[in-house]
Amino acid sequence: MPSGCFVILLPTDSDYKIMGYYFKEGKIDFEISNDLFLRLNLDHSKNEYNLLKIKDLQIFSYIYKFKGKITRKAYGIIIGLFLNENDKPEKFRSSLKEAAEAFEIPSLHILTKSREEFEIILKDVYLEHLEPLIDILQPEALKDSIINITKFMLSGEKQERKIAQDLVQKIENGEHTKISENYKIAEKAVKALDYEKAAKFYNKAAEIAESLYIMDIATSLKEKGDFSQRIPELSKERERIVQEARNALRNEDFHTAYTSYRKAGDISKKLVQFDKEEEYRLKSKALEDFYNIDQKYRKNK
Repeated sequence: MPSGCFVILLPTDSDYKIMGYYFKEGKIDFEISNDLFLRLNLDHSKNEYNLLKIKDLQIFSYIYKFKGKITRKAYGIIIGLFLNENDKPEKFRSSLKEAAEAFEIPSLHILTKSREEFEIILKDVYLEHLEPLIDILQPEALKDSIINITKFMLSGEKQERKIAQDLVQKIENGEHTKISENYKIAEKAVKALDYEKAAKFYNKAAEIAESLYIMDIATSLKEKGDFSQRIPELSKERERIVQEARNALRNEDFHTAYTSYRKAGDISKKLVQFDKEEEYRLKSKALEDFYNIDQKYRKNK
């Protein structure tokens, strides 16, 4: 389970700014240092998502680049989750992106907030977007979310009141329970590496969520469905490149071997599979060092 999160603002005319932290169990002894920011910023110059391991913590982060007028003042933000060593970062991929996007809503005025004001907002964003999706998709939690929407709509125009009545009827018919049912099927399919089936059921769950007007959940489920569809193609490409690296190694072509392993590591980052990314990055580094030493002594012969 995540233990909290942070947001770093990337201004256009000054150094970074820590907007705030949120910790579920109260303050922990952790600060984003200059060195840590430099590591994050360097990694995010190449990848949207990044994973850093610090002692018993994992920091899973995402860089979000602003659009529109706000870019005159800030490039964007880096939002990070504090995970324990047993958490799987890939489970939080879509929700981390969704949380980042929430900070570009014009009414938020992120640039004008004090640290204290921002951390109140950050807590709300964390609870709404970054809590594990399976918790949010429990039937009772979904029911509560939809009831809150109907309460808002009942105070609106005639058409909105009609939608609210339809939503109440759908809840009574148990329509909301189909979201979590389809989500669970999709998650099982992911574990079985059946990504086509997973995408199908994520999208089914998203369609039902959309029909029940829980749009944030629908967006997150669609994101998971789209990502699942991309996994087979990216995995196949990585497998081809890894085989290319192995063949090069057999032929003592160390340059091709290390560049191919580096490419495989980059694809692994896109797949949010950081164990594989680390494996291929270390292999690439070792082979690059060997290649450079080999070249040096060849020249001296």
